[in-house]
Amino acid sequence: MAKQSTFTGSTKIAIIHGKEHFLMEHYTVDLESALAKEYGDIDRVVFDGETIDLATVLDEVRTFDLLMRYKLVIIDHADTFLARKNKDNKPTRQAIERYAESPVESATLLLRAKSWRPGKLDKIVSKVGTVCKLQNYTEQDTVRWCIARCEKAHKCKIDSKGASTLVSRIGLSLTSLDSELCKLSACVSPETSISNEDVLQMVRLGKEEQAWEIQSVLLTGNEGAAMTKLCELMDISKQPKELLMWSVVDLTRRLSAASTMLSSGLSGGDVRKSLKLFGDAGNRILSVAKRQKPNRLADLFTEAVAVDVQTRSGLLDGRRGLESIALHVCKAIRL
Repeated sequence: MAKQSTFTGSTKIAIIHGKEHFLMEHYTVDLESALAKEYGDIDRVVFDGETIDLATVLDEVRTFDLLMRYKLVIIDHADTFLARKNKDNKPTRQAIERYAESPVESATLLLRAKSWRPGKLDKIVSKVGTVCKLQNYTEQDTVRWCIARCEKAHKCKIDSKGASTLVSRIGLSLTSLDSELCKLSACVSPETSISNEDVLQMVRLGKEEQAWEIQSVLLTGNEGAAMTKLCELMDISKQPKELLMWSVVDLTRRLSAASTMLSSGLSGGDVRKSLKLFGDAGNRILSVAKRQKPNRLADLFTEAVAVDVQTRSGLLDGRRGLESIALHVCKAIRL
């Protein structure tokens, strides 16, 4: 889970870094609320750290608001901002370090970034403000988050199976998941419970997600089922052959990579995180990777790439190429 932090009205400078946008905004709102309790209305000013210069930022934090409101000055992409040099050809990071040692009383400076390089600035900020590192959620963390978020924010309950299905279909983006939870809770109203069946019925697979369905079928090793699913996706769902081919190639890539990682001593959890393996399909990929030798799955990946190249160059019919590599994948998985 994300590292908890406490913001107060005395926070003059803060750093929030991590890849999850939902949590980034959540912590920003918490900071703004703490400042509002202390100072009343807050003037939020947001700069893009990829384009803004140091002088403009410092002018903003040091200049009083016309309405005498307290300022929250936010710099997004702060890592890029700090890495640049200012007009005097001096490091921006050093200038912000000096500012953090003696920040103004009429504003709070918030640095936000997806990636971050800890250093002297973090130590200085910790003395006068807060440094908050947002951890990436695992699949299990995200399922638990969905259950808690649904009840707290949307006044509705979702069971663990439904939450797991939702995550497998949507992914680990908390912003996207929250949007789906909002839709689901509205759809089941006046009921206050979301079941797995509700998720299956209401959260539809998009065209791209439908193409990935072929992976779960191939992982069964059932050649007949694989051919049936390919025909369904191409002839009924009208999926592009190029997208289906890429899905098959991606499966062989992940099987090969998982097998190599496991043989090198990495745990199943590490492999899951690295290759973004979710749900039952992820379990099957790990199962096959544990069973098969790395060189065999590496050869399968090489073969899939070769077939893809042939179909793209017109040397092999797209449908025939898909059927051929799908059969090879099924055979390799069964052995």
